[in-house]
Amino acid sequence: MRKRGQGVNAAVLVAIIAGLIIVYLLFLPPDELEPYLDDGTGTGGTSTTDSGNPIVLLSENIGRLDPADKADDRDVPNVYLFETTEAKEIDKFNPIYIRNGVFDKKDKSITFTLDDLENTDNLLLSFAAPIRKGVLSVELNSNLIYEYVITNVNPSPIEIPKKYLSNNNELTFKVSGVGWMFWKTNEYQLEEVRIIGDITDKSRQEARNVFTMTDNEYQNLESASLRFVPYCGTAAQVGKLTITVNNREVFSAVPVCDDPYNQPVPISVLSGGANRVVFKTEKGSYSIEQITMKLQSKDTVSSVYYFEVNESVYSKITEDEKDVNLIIKFVDDNDKRTDINLNDHLVRYDDNDKEYTRDVTSWIDPDNNFIEITPKTRLDIVNLRIEVEE
Repeated sequence: MRKRGQGVNAAVLVAIIAGLIIVYLLFLPPDELEPYLDDGTGTGGTSTTDSGNPIVLLSENIGRLDPADKADDRDVPNVYLFETTEAKEIDKFNPIYIRNGVFDKKDKSITFTLDDLENTDNLLLSFAAPIRKGVLSVELNSNLIYEYVITNVNPSPIEIPKKYLSNNNELTFKVSGVGWMFWKTNEYQLEEVRIIGDITDKSRQEARNVFTMTDNEYQNLESASLRFVPYCGTAAQVGKLTITVNNREVFSAVPVCDDPYNQPVPISVLSGGANRVVFKTEKGSYSIEQITMKLQSKDTVSSVYYFEVNESVYSKITEDEKDVNLIIKFVDDNDKRTDINLNDHLVRYDDNDKEYTRDVTSWIDPDNNFIEITPKTRLDIVNLRIEVEE
């Protein structure tokens, strides 16, 4: 019975001591209370390790960082667009003889080809007629285009309507009958038979140029525009100017001659690698000069990391004069360049060492801190670490 009472008294004593410890902890300041609560595995802020080891403020396994390639403006050579129209002989034929009598009739057909019907205009049929009796009729692809009595050796050329033309054509020559005068024969002998016309050469109404960008330059583009100055005559002398980039139309209008243009170009039209710029006009002549593809890049890409320094750790840094070190470990010993910004304190690293260490004690602030890494060359970072020496 006595032993049982002693056990009860001991339990009461343990409970009283535990209660006093709890009351003591409740009245402790937060910075003095933290060591009792910290489990030594801090996440995202200040963490400590066993006595004698450094206090880790930040530790990041970063990996690869690539610099942002800024794209310079691309100059494009001047462009000259013009059309030429020349009168050319389309075809020339052997002499033609036709007749029409009561017992004898002879017509004649000849064929010719137009290689570029669209750009062929003002076709004329010309010939000399040393023998001419009766009414001469000429058909083009079964359409009557001429019916007349020729009275001189060198008649005026016959206009050939374009609406009846095709790529392959047939001309048929006939002479009228003699009617009741059966003893007569109407006849024509045609010599130096030629077809002439105006051929417009539009091959020089289009010009192509190419400029290139790297994939990194393209990925970092923010905006683009095409600057150019079209020199030309009046609006009545020129046709619509069309500009395409990679087969996408970016400009199509009759421009104001001699005025500079700065035409926006959608980023989606461009690409890494070769980019094709095509200038084309429907009519007239242009001299397009001061052509520049203006490229605006995004701001340089950087990586920012945040960490906190609580009061107890900051006191160790300031009062106990503990050193804080920035340590960056790289994968290789290639040349490396990067800007480092720790709480607005800037430093440029330019070396080929595999590890960079710097005392940053004076750059550390209480509470919130940041470090920004802006690569100038490709970086492969194993670990970025900021620690307080014990």
